[in-house]
Amino acid sequence: MNWWAAAAYVALSIVFTWPLAKGLARDVPGDFGDPLLNMWILAWDAGHLGRFDAPIFAPHPLALAYSEHLTPQAILVWPVYGLTRNPILSYNVLFLATFAASAFGMFLLARELTGKGAAAFVAGVAFGFAPYRVASIPHLQVLSSAWMPFALFGFRRYFKSRRLAPLAGGALAWLGQSLSCGYYLLFFSPVVAIYLAWELSVRRLWSNRRVLVQLVAASVVVAVATLPFVVPYLELRRSGFNPRTLGEIQKYSADVYAYFTADPALKFWGSIARAWPFAEGALFPGLTIAVLATAAVVLSWRRLASDAHEPSGTMARLFGGLAAAAAALAVLLLLGWTLRLPATKPIVKITSVSRVAAFAVAAAAIWLRTSARARGALARWWQSPVAFFVVITAAAFAMSLGPAIHARGRLVEAPSIYRAFYLFVPGVDGLRVPARFAMIVAFGLAVLAGYGISLLERTRRVGYALAAVTSLLIVGESCAVPIPLNQNDTTYRQHDLAPLPATISLGEQTPAVYRFVQTLPPASVLLELPLGEPAFDVRYMFYAIGHGRALVNGYSGGAPDDYGLLAETLGDVRSRPDEAWRAIAASAATHLIVHERSYAGGGGDISSWVRGHGALEVAAFDGDRIFQLR
Repeated sequence: MNWWAAAAYVALSIVFTWPLAKGLARDVPGDFGDPLLNMWILAWDAGHLGRFDAPIFAPHPLALAYSEHLTPQAILVWPVYGLTRNPILSYNVLFLATFAASAFGMFLLARELTGKGAAAFVAGVAFGFAPYRVASIPHLQVLSSAWMPFALFGFRRYFKSRRLAPLAGGALAWLGQSLSCGYYLLFFSPVVAIYLAWELSVRRLWSNRRVLVQLVAASVVVAVATLPFVVPYLELRRSGFNPRTLGEIQKYSADVYAYFTADPALKFWGSIARAWPFAEGALFPGLTIAVLATAAVVLSWRRLASDAHEPSGTMARLFGGLAAAAAALAVLLLLGWTLRLPATKPIVKITSVSRVAAFAVAAAAIWLRTSARARGALARWWQSPVAFFVVITAAAFAMSLGPAIHARGRLVEAPSIYRAFYLFVPGVDGLRVPARFAMIVAFGLAVLAGYGISLLERTRRVGYALAAVTSLLIVGESCAVPIPLNQNDTTYRQHDLAPLPATISLGEQTPAVYRFVQTLPPASVLLELPLGEPAFDVRYMFYAIGHGRALVNGYSGGAPDDYGLLAETLGDVRSRPDEAWRAIAASAATHLIVHERSYAGGGGDISSWVRGHGALEVAAFDGDRIFQLR
């Protein structure tokens, strides 16, 4: 069934991302922003794998470290790029693969956990085509989550067989996931660590020296292999790249109601689930997936609880009820509700999620202490993978909410668990978007959805029918066909700029100015005007893939401090010409390109200003003028 499932996922990836397949060599999924940046990174890696001294933000070193290095992705797509030299085609092949590979990896993991192919197929669909992927279309690094299920699949096989091959496979997938996305290095590695500890506990292997030595050795190998790719980011930090502020991180944290908000591109839910449209706020997991995951939790608990025949005493039932009521109240408070007793002229007002949650935990502890039946059921349930993935999903949800919890923009609880990680876990303070924990939520929910199908099916025949229906429902809820292609944002921060062309070009259609740049000495450094507008800078980088010359310009997840100052200075060329020229003269540029047609009303005066300061015009192409500075 493996190959049939893989083929189905590939076909579904093509349909899910239609009409991208019709223009694989020319169309860009999403917009001309981060996808172009990632194309540039992949092209740089293809010829300079492992080197972080990428030629943007010249003369600053380690420029690649201002964003993801995408090393595993570059290795995977290297044959395509090596044969075609087409960065768009290479990117799109990798883009499609993130859907199919994530689905297939989840299929293998879920089948290993449930033992049922139909349930595993649904789990693969749930992870590979979750609604969150539509919201992440411009972010290849976020979509690159396929290593997650492969990692746990390998470790699961190791614990069952004690063979080194699956252990090595799990470790390699863990390494691949860590290097594919810096967020997942810090978000998913704890999942792996907790999973290994859970397996050791339920299998009672903590005293098995051989197993422990092998697991520690595998973990050390992963850490050592990861370290060289972490060092450049540490060096940037030492050179003055400041950590993200709590205010910036909170801006890109999930609101509780983000999980009730769908990306507007979704055909069914996009106009319905609009609880809190905001930045990084389209985290709706899908109703079918959520229902199946809930079914897995409820049915697995009921089956295990029904095996215990000891009656519960009055005290146990009392505290069990109190724990359930407090847990329900905590959920309502998390959603922004407030309990007032009495409703009119309240004497008691309950608003603290943490205090109610603490009360729920205390009541649950007393319930377990007084009920042997509850203790037995919980012990058996904890040994089920369902329990592990419930904990992981809940923890990822909590972490996605960021340093303080908000519901529809209103503060609900502060500080949160994420703030502790921000303060005490190295590297977390460099991440801007806690909401990306939503991919870990999608991962956990997909496994639980597979378990939901496995617990609901009665016979193989019914199981396949149920799997087919639920798979169609999941895809239908996530459908965004036709997906957005070649989106060209023409809203700029600088007021005097003209809209960029609606397309980008390759090969013989590459703008003539960049074909000329290829004839310049290899050590040339370009400064292109306008500078500092992201939509412009990222296009310069895209065309630099072809000409290979270094740029003073740059676009990335971060930037050197003085680049912001340079952008501010050159954004006012007309109003502060002398200061602007001093900035250009002090830069590392050997050549200046003025894109006259990029300025509203034309930029002929900019070119005249450059000539007036002694720069030598060496070529001109349809409004693009190249000047030699030194």
